[in-house]
Amino acid sequence: MLAIAGAALLVVAFFLPWMDGSAEFAARDFSGFDLARLVRNFEIATSEDSDRLRITAAILYAVPALAVNAAVFAIVPQLRAWATAATVGAAGYALVVLVSIGVLAVVSGTELQRVLGPAMAGWWVSLVGVGMMGVGTMLHIRR
Repeated sequence: MLAIAGAALLVVAFFLPWMDGSAEFAARDFSGFDLARLVRNFEIATSEDSDRLRITAAILYAVPALAVNAAVFAIVPQLRAWATAATVGAAGYALVVLVSIGVLAVVSGTELQRVLGPAMAGWWVSLVGVGMMGVGTMLHIRR
């Protein structure tokens, strides 16, 4: 149940403010959803047919999708055998995305560092959700 609660928390936190804006974006903040939409809009605005931009947006949109997938695997009796793998995969994936955004936002000279400021509540809540998924899975494995 802890892993399912963590997955739900991760989905909700995806729509909360993750990062504060900086420079020309100082008046706004960005949720995980906003970041993915910003990447998609950048592709449309620049008329750039960039696979890299599409992949980046898909990577961000997959964070809550994989969390929901893991929760469904844990809830549906016919899928429970795969729940541990789905939860570990979703938590690991979300952790890599969160850490990557966090690092790129603070490392000087990166594209994101010019747009994003410090981490906000949604990023930290997402991290807590990932931790809950991990701890819940470990407790399930120990049983």
